[in-house]
Amino acid sequence: MARTSKKVQPWQLLSTKELFAVSPWIKVYEDTIKLPSGRIVEDYYRIALPEYAMIYAQRKDGKVLFERQYKHGLGKITLVLPAGALEKGERAIETAKRELLEETGYQAGRWKYVGSFLVNGNKGCGRAHFFIAKELEKISEPVIDDMEEPEIVFISEHSIMKAIFNGEISTLATASLVAIATNPAISQIY
Repeated sequence: MARTSKKVQPWQLLSTKELFAVSPWIKVYEDTIKLPSGRIVEDYYRIALPEYAMIYAQRKDGKVLFERQYKHGLGKITLVLPAGALEKGERAIETAKRELLEETGYQAGRWKYVGSFLVNGNKGCGRAHFFIAKELEKISEPVIDDMEEPEIVFISEHSIMKAIFNGEISTLATASLVAIATNPAISQIY
């Protein structure tokens, strides 16, 4: 089947209206947009969630730091990588370092930024900034609050893949960062 080449055009935002907000956690918007075809869509919905940093933190022996914790949106206990929301004016690397230390008590000697991604390209839903951290050193105890009581566990890369396939890792961001960090091409840039 032959395809004709057509240049992709961006949509034009004509107006936006905030429908719901609980700051800083969520905002829902109704946009009026104009498509490249000229069609006007008056009820296009977007969701704004906080940006966050997530860390694939690896010890010298190759094992990776995970947190086993309850996630209410899933309704179950799952394995997640350390992560947390960017504070106002904070750079993603600062958030990553702060969250790794606060949540786990570890700091890392080497850091590599590996990308920034949205969960849903059309609806938004919070930008994730992914990092790989190496040369971990435990320097304190985790800061525990009443909403997060993680169990810190170290898992081999082989066992991580098993955890994804058997459902122990249930969040897209964690599975995505694992896929990036364990890709053989990453060793060429890190």
